[in-house]
Amino acid sequence: MRILFIMNPISGASSNDTAVLLIHEKAAATHVDFKFMYTSSENDDDRIQQQLTEYKPDRVVACGGDGTVQVVAKNLMNKKIPMGILPLGSANGLATALELPQKLEEAVDLVFSDAKSIQLDILEFDGRHICTHLADIGINARMIKNYEANEDRGMLGYAKYLLQSIKESPLFSFTIKTADQEYQKEGYMIVIANANMYGTGIRISDGSVSDGKFEISNIEKVALDEAIKAGLTKFNVFIDKNMFSDVISCDRAEIKINQKVDFQIDGEYMGEIDHLTIAIYPAAIPVLVK
Repeated sequence: MRILFIMNPISGASSNDTAVLLIHEKAAATHVDFKFMYTSSENDDDRIQQQLTEYKPDRVVACGGDGTVQVVAKNLMNKKIPMGILPLGSANGLATALELPQKLEEAVDLVFSDAKSIQLDILEFDGRHICTHLADIGINARMIKNYEANEDRGMLGYAKYLLQSIKESPLFSFTIKTADQEYQKEGYMIVIANANMYGTGIRISDGSVSDGKFEISNIEKVALDEAIKAGLTKFNVFIDKNMFSDVISCDRAEIKINQKVDFQIDGEYMGEIDHLTIAIYPAAIPVLVK
């Protein structure tokens, strides 16, 4: 078996040295051939495609957070090559939703094992951006914008900008048009989710990454104390049970907003938008699970 490990050298707040050491040890013990490729944000797609052609891996492992998973997934769509995940990012949303091991040793064991796989759906926005975990419009996207503009890393970096982002994010009105219905709503944040929870374990819906549908959740109100305890940080004690109660499940949608609002996909800030189309590619990639 050949395994290609695609690693983000700056994922999260800690070094990847331990992961590299564990991979070397496991490969030696199992006599598995492996190779590393480090992302650089320059020509990553071309470099991954070159490795797929020349190295011909039997599986490809994304080593990083949701952004790294997205890059790998984009290049594996419809190739029938299983994707594994080593959750090394600040927020490992898809790995959490898939209930993958969070302990590094166990995660490495899984990607080397004869693990089963499930078929992962992929979202597409405006016909050009893909999403494996979730995207959102509003508060969380503004927080990611502030986070990316500074040098703080890890979950503490996210938490630092939470209150600021809540204060800066306006209430907005919007329309959601699906194949079956049109909805008029207003809120502070819209979540478009392939998975059913954030990387912190905060549950968004009862959806699945392999059901051929995605969920749109409207956050109608955000109290500061609820946001600090629940919204998007690991410092959650509880969450208002109604915070994610306004949910629509569909396989395609169009969102129109009455003003420009911050937008992020899989932890990457994408700018301000007032219009978005969403489609889904069912069963696009096999992904290794427990």
